[in-house]
Amino acid sequence: MNRTIQHLLLSSSLAIGLGAFGSLPAWAGSLTGASVSGAHLTYGVNGNQTAITGNNAQNWQAALDGLGNVELGGTTASPNTADFNQAVTLTGNVDGFEVIISSLTAADWFGAGNTTTAYGNNDLANTWFNAALAAYGITDAGIKAAVSGVAYSQTFAQTKNATLATMAANAAAAQAPTTASLFDRFLAGNGFARFSDPNVQSVASNGSGGLDIVLAGHYDATPQLFSFLNSTELAVVASMIGGPVQASELVKVSYRGQSYYSFGFKATQSGVVDPLDGVSHTGNYLLTAQLPAESDPVAVPEPATVLGLIALGGVMVATKRKVA
Repeated sequence: MNRTIQHLLLSSSLAIGLGAFGSLPAWAGSLTGASVSGAHLTYGVNGNQTAITGNNAQNWQAALDGLGNVELGGTTASPNTADFNQAVTLTGNVDGFEVIISSLTAADWFGAGNTTTAYGNNDLANTWFNAALAAYGITDAGIKAAVSGVAYSQTFAQTKNATLATMAANAAAAQAPTTASLFDRFLAGNGFARFSDPNVQSVASNGSGGLDIVLAGHYDATPQLFSFLNSTELAVVASMIGGPVQASELVKVSYRGQSYYSFGFKATQSGVVDPLDGVSHTGNYLLTAQLPAESDPVAVPEPATVLGLIALGGVMVATKRKVA
């Protein structure tokens, strides 16, 4: 029995390589029969506010059918996933196919058997982090220029002396952080665990035979993505980006015989908020995957083995099919 591994990376705005699969039927089903296994939090909605409610089938389905959400791996004790070694799963059915949506573990980020990683490795951690920086045009050269500019402005505002401001700008540029050092600080600050407990708001099929998954998150994710930066460094980020930093948490999805990771860097305002912190659940991230259709609904898709990662867009897919 031969096995074919096909790696695709898709984004919600791009249709890549779908021509080979022909036209796909339109689907319009939402997830039913929701069930959650593992530590999690369920959020209901009252008016424009979200609130924790009981973890049971009725509340899971109500959250997914409305503006609430189910936080896989969620815990009130920490912003990180409850268990970085054990995935929490949401299962259900869409159009007769089983769907499994999971939180992420260290093995997902760093590779099987690994509890950490290093900048430059070929793994999901590096792929996603570089994609996050690329989404906002953050490069080593850009960082150096922004650091220099902020140092000049701050020094000149204090001294009104252009020579001193230029000296401060040059010194700051020489000590500017790099994308590699940002990665190391994000890793040391448990950043990957923080983006591993997705808040699933809705799951539905789309006209391309794949899934539309909406994640609830922060409309401005600056505190989550750059929690390790000091106030001066945050000013540098603001000067480079000039608006809210948006980044969803990640999900691992199994559907119609395929498994993939999905994430996004564009949010819309949700109209709801968690009143406990005033920022959670304020942004909705639509993650769209366009996948080739299976010939028949299957009860349990064969697990896929992710052998490599390709950096383009926001959905990483690894397909593993049995061929007689």
